[in-house]
Amino acid sequence: MEAASRRQAGRKTKVLSLLLGLASTGAAAAQEGPRIAFAHEGDIWIMNADGTGRSQLTFDPAQEFDPSLSPDGQWIAFRSHAGGDPQVHLIGTDGSAERNLTNSRFTDYSPAFSPDGTQIAFASDRAARGMNVWIMDADGTNLRQLTGIPGISEYPSWSPDGTRLVFHCTFGRVLESGTGDFEVCAANADGTGLVQLTDAPGESKLPAWSPDGQWIAFASDRHGWPSLPDYLPEGYDPQNFGDEDIYLMAPDGTGVRNLTQNPRQGETMPVWMGREIVFSRYGCLFAMNAEGGEARELTLGAPCADAFPDVR
Repeated sequence: MEAASRRQAGRKTKVLSLLLGLASTGAAAAQEGPRIAFAHEGDIWIMNADGTGRSQLTFDPAQEFDPSLSPDGQWIAFRSHAGGDPQVHLIGTDGSAERNLTNSRFTDYSPAFSPDGTQIAFASDRAARGMNVWIMDADGTNLRQLTGIPGISEYPSWSPDGTRLVFHCTFGRVLESGTGDFEVCAANADGTGLVQLTDAPGESKLPAWSPDGQWIAFASDRHGWPSLPDYLPEGYDPQNFGDEDIYLMAPDGTGVRNLTQNPRQGETMPVWMGREIVFSRYGCLFAMNAEGGEARELTLGAPCADAFPDVR
C-alpha cells in the first residue's frame, strides 16, 4: 500500500511538473472570476462568465470542439480533427503550446479534466466492444480503460472528489429512430461499481456533476414533442425523438426534475458555473440558476453558433 501511494504521488508530481513546464512557455496568467470555454463554428473559444471578452484560440480548418478547462483555468483539452481522426489536444488558454495528447490511430474525444488536474477522462474506440471511457494522465501517458461495455460510452464528468465519473452509455441498445438509446451511467474511477442512473424514453445524456457533489445535470428528450402538430418548435428535426430540456437528479438517480421546462426550445450540453448551469439553446449559450427561474443569454448579440461549454 505504501509503495502504491509513493507511485501515485510520483505520477502526480510528474504530471504537474509537465503542466508547470508548459505554463512557462506562455499559458495565460490566472484570471479573476470564472471563464467559459466553448466551440464556435468549429474552433475553440474562451470568454468571461458574463459573455464579454470572446477570444478565439484555435484556427485550424478542421473541426475542433469538446473543450474541457483544467481546474486552474490555464489549459483546455479538446477534440481536434486536424489530423483526420479525432484526437485529444491540449492548448493554453492564451492559445499557446498546443499539442496532441492521444496521438493515436484511434478515435479519441470528449476529454474531461479530473478535479485535481492530473488526469483526463475521454472516449475512445481503442479496445473491443465499441466506444468506451478511458483515463490518461494529463500529459497523455498511463492510459487505462474505465468501461468495457457494448455500444457507446462517452462524455464523462468527474465527481468533485475525483472518486466517480458519470457519462452517457447505450449498452448496445438502439431506439426505433435508429439513434443510440443513451442513458446516464456512473462508475468508480477504478472502473468498478458501474450503474445505470436513468431509464426513460428517448435519450438522457451529457451529464455534468455539480461542484458540491449533490446533483447531476443532464439533457433529455424524454417527453418528446408534447404539442405537435399544434406548432412547429424552433429547430424541429423529425429524425430526433423530440424536445430536449435540462434535468437535475441526485447522484443515485433519484429526485429527477426538469429545470428548463421549455417545450418550444431545445436545450442541451449543461455545465455548472457555481450554482448556475450554463447550457446551449440551439447554439446560443444561456445561464440559469439551478433552483430555477429565468435563463439569461451569454452570447450578447454574437452570432449563435456556440456549443460544448465548460467553465472554470
